[in-house]
Amino acid sequence: MKTKPSQRDRAEIVKEVRERIQDSHDHDRDNRREAAIDLQFLAGDQWPDAVRKQRDTAGRPMLTFNRLGQFVRQVSNEIRQSDLSIKVIPEDDESDPTLAKIYDGIIRYIQYCSSASHIFATAAEHQTGCGIGWFRIETDYADDSAFEQEIKLRPVRNPLSVYDDPAAIEIDRSDAMWRAVVEVWPRKAFEAKWPGKAPESVDQPSSMVNSGTFFWSTTDTVRVAEYWRKVPYTKILGLTKAGETVDATGINPAMYEMVGIVRTRKQECHRVEQYIVSGSEVLEGPNEWPGKHIPIVPVVGGETPLEQRTYRYGVIRHARDAQTMYNFMRTATAEAIALQPKNPWLVTGNMIAKWKAFWDGANNSNKPYLLYEADPQAPGGPKREPPPAYPAALVQEAQFAGDDMKATTGIYDASLGAKSNETAGVAIARRQIQGQTANFHFIDNLQRALECAGRILIDLIPKIYDSERIIRILGEDGTQQNVAINRVVMGQDGMPILVNDISQGRFDVRVTIGKGAATKRIEAAEHMLEFMRVVPGAAPMIADLIAKNSDWPGAEEIAKRLRAMVPPQALADPDAPPPPPPPPDIAELQKTQQTTRKLAAEAEKIELENMAMFGAPPSMQPPEQPGEAPEPPGMMEGMEPPHPEGPMPEQAFPMSGPPGGGDIPPGMPQDLPPGLQQPG
Repeated sequence: MKTKPSQRDRAEIVKEVRERIQDSHDHDRDNRREAAIDLQFLAGDQWPDAVRKQRDTAGRPMLTFNRLGQFVRQVSNEIRQSDLSIKVIPEDDESDPTLAKIYDGIIRYIQYCSSASHIFATAAEHQTGCGIGWFRIETDYADDSAFEQEIKLRPVRNPLSVYDDPAAIEIDRSDAMWRAVVEVWPRKAFEAKWPGKAPESVDQPSSMVNSGTFFWSTTDTVRVAEYWRKVPYTKILGLTKAGETVDATGINPAMYEMVGIVRTRKQECHRVEQYIVSGSEVLEGPNEWPGKHIPIVPVVGGETPLEQRTYRYGVIRHARDAQTMYNFMRTATAEAIALQPKNPWLVTGNMIAKWKAFWDGANNSNKPYLLYEADPQAPGGPKREPPPAYPAALVQEAQFAGDDMKATTGIYDASLGAKSNETAGVAIARRQIQGQTANFHFIDNLQRALECAGRILIDLIPKIYDSERIIRILGEDGTQQNVAINRVVMGQDGMPILVNDISQGRFDVRVTIGKGAATKRIEAAEHMLEFMRVVPGAAPMIADLIAKNSDWPGAEEIAKRLRAMVPPQALADPDAPPPPPPPPDIAELQKTQQTTRKLAAEAEKIELENMAMFGAPPSMQPPEQPGEAPEPPGMMEGMEPPHPEGPMPEQAFPMSGPPGGGDIPPGMPQDLPPGLQQPG
């Protein structure tokens, strides 16, 4: 039974949270500081503070041409358009593939109800922008009046609000023993949520303060930490005679033989707890989490291990200097061009003495003329200094800075949709693939994060969906289906059977990140058009497929009409088994039967004529079947046939086969009726 923590235990929890957050900040200080600068650059704050202060004092311009966002979104939007699929597979031969399909459908439906594509895209945008993003898995009641719970996915809006265990080294941080999410609450919202609690903030280490010290609550906000930790414990596993593994914790060893346990061993495990902590007390908790994983998943960007730390970065980290230089050069170019019409006049005092006020405003307005007094000492009147040369060096340096941004991100004009040196479609596609390959490690790390999320869901599903209920699952094609799980039915032997018991079996996940359905259709149509140019004769055969993979209105109707024009032999599958033979023609079958009956009647007629010719009385019995002896008239079943004194006609003239196939005795005429003639 879970005991309520004492006041001393709660104070220890608060102290533990404060110390661990500070440790995490100290360990990851450089990465957090650089990530904060990355986010500032993406927001358009790209001028150094010292330069900004100088230019503000001098009244000089500071132009910002933010080109970094396009590089981030070139990677993150590709993820938005992708089909992110978490596939459940059985771990062993004993796991039911049907249950694996049910798990598949449950996870798809969880993603559908949670708008998971937007959640994953938000995490991927933070990953590519500042080097790390997060999303989380939660449980909630299905309805306000229900006790059944459901699993949902939620985004983490601020990637710098999460503080992680410094000892975690896995790429998905699944080995972390604790994790904290710090959120800022308005003071009034805090007091309404936790009435009677002191509005004192959790310590917040500042990435912008060199001392790295804490600051507590402000006058308007309160910082609250959601703290997750794994609490270790030891359990005893027992192996039964039947080969099953059971939890033997709490069983007296003297009872092992009675319950069939033949072997035992100790296993180190942990349970997951959640606390909500302010700066001075525990607001909520401990809340025991049903799963064995901390349900907050990181999406890590690029990482480079160093001697004492790990350097983490996003797409734009190495392009920040090029972006700063680009802003400098463009601003300097604008200043140089703006100063050109303000070149000074060379005059004498006598020339402008009468109209000095008029000349003082010459550069502030477009005056149609300027008056002056001729000075014999300076013939020729006022003269203006020639304008400065066009700042070609500044413009060229700005171009270099733009190229540096492309080179450091690995994304060039072809990937950005701009015109480049490539003109052929194949060349443009290859350059785009180069840009995708240069940043594929971001997509690969997202795949690892989804694998971690899949394992969390597999661990959580049988513990949340643990009662008999009908759930809705989603198929691969998007169709919905209702499935009963954990249902008890009576078997043929009268014993209860649990159908679709999702707590049985062991499963793992496999994640695939592919192109979305719309993108696949467009690419298929483009490749088919290219194929038609190479093989024009194939156009009538595949025109319907091109229309089918197009998205313009009426494409489906056009595809149907074009398919009707395709020759049947082109639609046949060469690998399909041969079709079954067609059913027999009824008229032909009846004609064959009539011919057979006619031949049988003619044969019977010939036999009767033969018997009459040789003195055999015609038999009124049905014609005997081959191999059967004729039954004398008047014979009853079970009686012995009589023995005639004289031979029967068949014995006098033995025949070895049917009429027309036997031997004719010597001396018989050769002109016998048809059917009895001796074959030559």
